[in-house]
Amino acid sequence: MTVRPEYGCSGRAGVGGVGMGTVSGRAWLSALALVVGATPAFAQGEPVAPDPMSVRRVADLPAEPRFIPDPIQPGSQATAELNGRLYFLSAARDDSTGSTVQELWVTDGTRVGTRSLQEELLPPGARIDPGTLRATAHRLFFAATSPQTGRELWTSDGTREGTHVTRELNPGPLDGITFPAQVFVFGDSVLFTPVGLGETNFDLWKSDGTEAGTVPVKDIYPGPSTASAGGFVRMGDRVFFTANSPLGTELWRTDGTEAGTALVRDIHPGMYHSTPRQLTVMGGTLYFTADSGRYERAIWKSDGTTEGTVRVAGLVPQAQGPSLHHFTALGDLLFFLVTNPGTIELWRTDGTEAGTLPVKTLPRAMLEGPPGMTLVPVGDRVYVVGQGAASGDLLWVTDGTEAGTVRIPLPFGNALQFVRGFTPWEGGLAFIATSGSGVSELWLTDGTQAGTSRLTRLPSSSMYGPPTGLVPFQGALLTSSADPWTPRALWRMERDEAPPTFVCPAAREVASNRPEGTLLVRSPPPALVGNPPQVALRTTHPDSSLLRLHQPTLVTWQAEDATGRLAYCSTTLTSRDLTAPAMTGCPTELTLGTRSPLGLTFYYPDLGIQDETSQDVLVTHSPEDGSVLPLGTTRVTMTAKDPSGNVSTCSFPVTIRDGQGPAGACKVSEVRVEAEGPQGAHAYWPDPAPTDTISSQVSVTSTHASGDLFPLGLTRVEVISTDEAGNSTTCEIQVRVRDSRPPVLSCPEDQTLTSAVMTGTRAEYPLATAEDAVSATELSYSPVVGTPLAPGHHAVQVTAIDAAGNAALCNFQVTVQYDPTTDMRQGLGCSVGSGPSSAVGWVALLALAWTVSRRLKGGKPRG
Repeated sequence: MTVRPEYGCSGRAGVGGVGMGTVSGRAWLSALALVVGATPAFAQGEPVAPDPMSVRRVADLPAEPRFIPDPIQPGSQATAELNGRLYFLSAARDDSTGSTVQELWVTDGTRVGTRSLQEELLPPGARIDPGTLRATAHRLFFAATSPQTGRELWTSDGTREGTHVTRELNPGPLDGITFPAQVFVFGDSVLFTPVGLGETNFDLWKSDGTEAGTVPVKDIYPGPSTASAGGFVRMGDRVFFTANSPLGTELWRTDGTEAGTALVRDIHPGMYHSTPRQLTVMGGTLYFTADSGRYERAIWKSDGTTEGTVRVAGLVPQAQGPSLHHFTALGDLLFFLVTNPGTIELWRTDGTEAGTLPVKTLPRAMLEGPPGMTLVPVGDRVYVVGQGAASGDLLWVTDGTEAGTVRIPLPFGNALQFVRGFTPWEGGLAFIATSGSGVSELWLTDGTQAGTSRLTRLPSSSMYGPPTGLVPFQGALLTSSADPWTPRALWRMERDEAPPTFVCPAAREVASNRPEGTLLVRSPPPALVGNPPQVALRTTHPDSSLLRLHQPTLVTWQAEDATGRLAYCSTTLTSRDLTAPAMTGCPTELTLGTRSPLGLTFYYPDLGIQDETSQDVLVTHSPEDGSVLPLGTTRVTMTAKDPSGNVSTCSFPVTIRDGQGPAGACKVSEVRVEAEGPQGAHAYWPDPAPTDTISSQVSVTSTHASGDLFPLGLTRVEVISTDEAGNSTTCEIQVRVRDSRPPVLSCPEDQTLTSAVMTGTRAEYPLATAEDAVSATELSYSPVVGTPLAPGHHAVQVTAIDAAGNAALCNFQVTVQYDPTTDMRQGLGCSVGSGPSSAVGWVALLALAWTVSRRLKGGKPRG
């Protein structure tokens, strides 16, 4: 499958659903899209160039090989090299017994040349003792147990025919050599110790690999007792060791012959034991510790002669229990450790008592657990490696001075980490550092911080399959380790040009995208440098993998180029809620009115607050919800914080203003006045007096002023009171101008009319007068002028009505008297009588009355 570069390992293939793909190396130089916050992976920072060493898988192994010497057995070694091939033991399960046994393996550094030799070279049931592999120039030696021969010394030239027991010291299933077996290379032969039975009464033997060449050297403790020889060390053409004899456990030497095997010196005279330990050669002198009978364990030295075996310095009284150990020679100095229940100190000696001095006190944690401490001389320095400490392994270096004894910072800072293997290499110390999460790297140091650098990342799995041991071989380094796809394999690391190298952070935080964590979708792998042409990619967590929230998860990527070079990156990914709660509906600003000079009690608006991971969102307010905000503008803030500490804020200004207009401006609501004339009347009212609880100044405006002339009828006066905040209140004064006064009416005097006829006469009287200051007046009479009146008294009513409907009344009397002798004839130019002439007169009179009545209507003369 071809994986698009921007998507990373999106495919699914391989064992356990592991994503794989083949991509161009340049495609992975993009940034890590998932990285939110990362801690440095290594003490020297992220690489900008490929690592100087490449990693290749040599072969899969059935179980963990033994690449680390047994610290309990001094002088033991885990591997042996013969004819360009490395022999080692690897643990395997014996199905017949259910136990773990050690199988013999060989490698020439290639996949084809790496295989198990157990069935090829050894008979069924044969088991090699760990720590006994030794090689001379032409042969391999080891102690092995078989059902047929018991424990004996074996040899091999790498072929089935050349693999056999050197000589069966005790025929049959009885053991012929001790356990643990002491096998020491001396030239083309090996020295070893038998069990001390039958033919093995001799305490020291040697073998060149042939039956004839497997012969006794010396019966150190004559009789059935055993000498328990051990602690072999070579100095020049002689081998020194400790052995028990009738003179106690003392220092011995041998040149491989019976005559040349002798006691060096009876340090603790008589049958007492001096028990030499820590036999170490420095230059042409042997150094060791011994108890000379002074109740102390002192440092001694020897040139191989009795006279030349002398005490250097008495350092540790036996009664107090401290011990001297880890003697290590470097040039003309011998380094060693002095420990007691409270302290651990590094010492040195130049072979004199005055030159035996403490160098520095080391952390007690270096001795907290197995496999303990190791001193490794390299060049002009000694490295002190503390392994198994509960607080993590420690690495120190010394040049023999206190100032030059310093701790070398390990790659993962102060985090828990372990040294899984170390060996002198290229003038420095190569070592494997493994973090507490299982990430492993190969480093090289020259003893300085500047000269400490990473060589490559190693296959990483978990704490149950970390690298074990480090072995130099053919210019390369070998180790064994598991990775997520291999239970256990042999790996070869060698210098190379531009091997694929991941830019690999030690840890990343990835944003959660669901409540339970992060579902990986199109997650790119770490970038690759080194410009590899084509690489196949794997990851332990392909797309659709779920990273549980807040649970650190070790995610491993593997890149393999066309030549089989491998690159690894193991990063602890932790799904974190990195997204702050979403807040919707946040106002840009708010303006609120108040009726109090103290301000307003403010309550925050309800916002939409959602968090993709948790419903438990803490909302806080500043100032507190329900606080009184003063007049003016205050910035308020709502903060939403999820359980992961992500914070969203909504901040906006709130302006509290005077929200109440003035009150009580109009003292009256209505003013009624009498019209003064046709234009109306002047109206007056009390001056407005507005009140305001907040503003000190209020302005008043109105549509009319008091004292203005108002027309007849209703006029609405609008009075507006405005405070300093611009709030205004309007009140109304209704001004009513009315004409309620009737006209001033004057009636004429009473009138008397005479009539010459018995029927009466017409009404005739002078007009009344009427005056009104506002409007014109209309007069009406009853009866009206010209109305026939019979003789007698008649009341005339005069009505005066103005435009407002106001009316005035007055009355006067009109008396009609019958007088036949009236001078009406005179007024008519004739006399009243009978006869024709009289009739004509009456006709004329009636005609005149009709004419007058036609000129009057409603008491008014017709116009």
